[in-house]
Amino acid sequence: MQEKDKREYAAARGNIYRLLSTAFSKELTPETLKIFRGEEMAEILKDFGDGLGNEFYRRDEKELLSALAEEYAALFILPGGVNPTESVARSGLYMQAYAGQALKFYKKCGFVLADDFKGFPDHIGTELELMSHLSKNEAAAYEKNFGDEIKKWIEFQKEFLQNHLSQWALTFAKDVAAYARQSFYREMAKLLYEFMLSEMGELAIEGDNIKI
Repeated sequence: MQEKDKREYAAARGNIYRLLSTAFSKELTPETLKIFRGEEMAEILKDFGDGLGNEFYRRDEKELLSALAEEYAALFILPGGVNPTESVARSGLYMQAYAGQALKFYKKCGFVLADDFKGFPDHIGTELELMSHLSKNEAAAYEKNFGDEIKKWIEFQKEFLQNHLSQWALTFAKDVAAYARQSFYREMAKLLYEFMLSEMGELAIEGDNIKI
């Protein structure tokens, strides 16, 4: 693969991570809904999913946002849903060792949380945002032709996937796909699942082999 192709590939991966982070971090807004109704998302789903369905694109915006907000709460906030934090997924409790490990890793690779950040550092949305940060820095290193920098950002990605996302993201995606009623969260879960498998295969990382 040519350097230009590697740069474009890393940038494209960063965009997918960013979109997935946006989907799972919090409820959609009118601004983020436009992103998911756009052509970029449709193209991504051609490769990784079945599409969001005509209703997602034709439904009244306010009505759709209300339905998606209700779904988000049912899935990720209220009891009985799918907990979106690594600590709960892997140990059953909030803010366990995985959260501290994630924070240390963020500091090591220069990923800075917003000053007003009040969530969990091991939330799926934050971990996916971190991977977007790493992928985009890899793309920037290709553009500058900095060999050591390229290797560093790739190794960061491999380390975080190996120690964190590969250990719980597939199960999270499977559960979301099973519980979701709205096509949006069901397809985002499938996209997450397929993309994680692709990333793990690319970087030779083994995970929990969960079938969706």
